Parts: sequence; structure tokens; C-alpha cells
Amino acid sequence: MNTFIQLMISGIAIGLIYALAALGVVIVYKATKVLNLAPGGLLLIAAYLAWMFLVQFEFPVPLAIIAAIAASAIIGWIVERVTLRPLIGQPILASIILTDMIWFFFRGSTFLFWGGNPRMFPAWLAGRPTVLIGKIGVPEIMIWCIIISILTIIALMAYFKFTRSGLAMRVTAEDVIVAENLGIKITRVFSNTWIICLLLFLITAYFVGAMQGISQDLDFIGVYGVIVALLGGLESFPGAIIAGLVIGIVQSMVGGYLAGVLGGGIAETAPFIVMFFMSFWRPYGFLGLERIERI
Repeated sequence: MNTFIQLMISGIAIGLIYALAALGVVIVYKATKVLNLAPGGLLLIAAYLAWMFLVQFEFPVPLAIIAAIAASAIIGWIVERVTLRPLIGQPILASIILTDMIWFFFRGSTFLFWGGNPRMFPAWLAGRPTVLIGKIGVPEIMIWCIIISILTIIALMAYFKFTRSGLAMRVTAEDVIVAENLGIKITRVFSNTWIICLLLFLITAYFVGAMQGISQDLDFIGVYGVIVALLGGLESFPGAIIAGLVIGIVQSMVGGYLAGVLGGGIAETAPFIVMFFMSFWRPYGFLGLERIERI
């Protein structure tokens, strides 16, 4: 029973990490209708920026976090302004393919500047002790991951509900033409969308880096983010959260109970298996919009 609870807590923590990455995909899709295939590269650059300010430059912790937030926001603005904005009005497939190129660009850039050797966050972040809850040992970093992820999701919902720019994003997500008629500057909404996307990846990068370090393999978490977004429904915030928890728990349970029988790679394969069978049951995702076309 203790093992089951440990795996469940681990699955929830991992699932919330996937959910944050998936929300970065969902936010971009809702506002721009562009399927963001760049989470792997964006997560990599966010992770290396976080590591650079904390370890390489040895900034004080508050300053390092502020600098990483600012740098991530600037990269998000540049990605939208320089690469994607010129494609407004062009076939949507061009933008989707470009996001894939953005992934490989940042993967190559991080390898060029920081090399392929794994990097570790400071011990105060990566070496958090194990906390005993009754007789169950839970890594403290996972507890913080669950708490901060939940707070981030709540803050994001409050942003979309109560702030002017958040409401502008919601209107744009519903209908771009209506948003323009209401005087909303669409290009600013697109920029804000990508900035928020990068900030979500930065939070994800802190926790993933603290749990397993930073390397070029980190971009695979971004792939899971796309899977979770598709599984939950590309236009659904709650769907991304639910799908993230489902994938995280399934991956944790499969890794805990079946890895010894089927091999260690089964945990990494589990999300793809879930998505494969889900595509037959609900191809639009858990809470995705089912579009019916009549001729």
C-alpha cells in the first residue's frame, strides 16, 4: 500500500509538470490556432537559462529567478514577433512547420552554447530531502512541485478571468474577427500568448531540472506536453490538467509495477500507448470540441 501511495504522489507531481507544458501548447492554439510543436526546444532554452543564472553566473536566488523570467519572456516575444507574425494570413500549416523548426533551432543553440554534458541545479534545489508522511517517504521537491503547479494553474485561471489582457485572449480565442471589432490588438494578444507559454515552460524546467538534471534529453518532456494537450483536447484548459494527471499517474504506476517485467522503457512508452487507444475512443480528447460538418 505504501508503494502505491508513493507512486500515486509521484504520478501527480509528474502529471502536473506535463499539464503545465501542455497548457503552453493549449494557450497558443486557442489564441492563434497554431499547433505548437516547439515545446521541446522552448523547454530546453528555458531550463538552460534557469541553470545559467543560478549556477554559471551565480546570481543571488531572487535575482536569478527574475533574470530567468525576463529572459524567457523576451524569447517568447521574439519567437512570435520575428518568426510567426510574418506568417499571419498564410496557410496555417506553414506556422505549424515553423514551430517544429523552432524546436530544432533551440535544441541546436543550447548544444552549441552549453554542450551535451548533463548540468545540475544547486544542491538546495536539486538535493531536497525526503519527507516522511507517516511511514511513506516523499521527496520534498515533489511536494513543492505539486503546490507550486497548483498555484500556477490557479493564477493562470485568475489572469484569464480578471485581467484585461487575459479577457482579450479569451475573446481572441473565441473569434478573431469579433476581437478586432472590439478594438483588441490581435498581434499584442499573440505576443502575450507566447510570453506566457515560455513562462510556463520555465516553471516546468525548474522542477524537471531539479528532479533529473538538465541535458539535451529534456526536450522529450516537451513531447509529452504535446501528447497531453492532444489527449485533453487542444482547446481545453481543464482537459490538459486532467490528461496530464492521467498520463503522469499511468507512467508512474507502469514504471513502478511493470518495469521489472517489461523493461525500463515501458514507462516512457506508456503515454504513447494511452494516446493510441484514446484516439479510437475520443479522437477530440477528453474535453475537446467535437466538430460536426454537414454537407
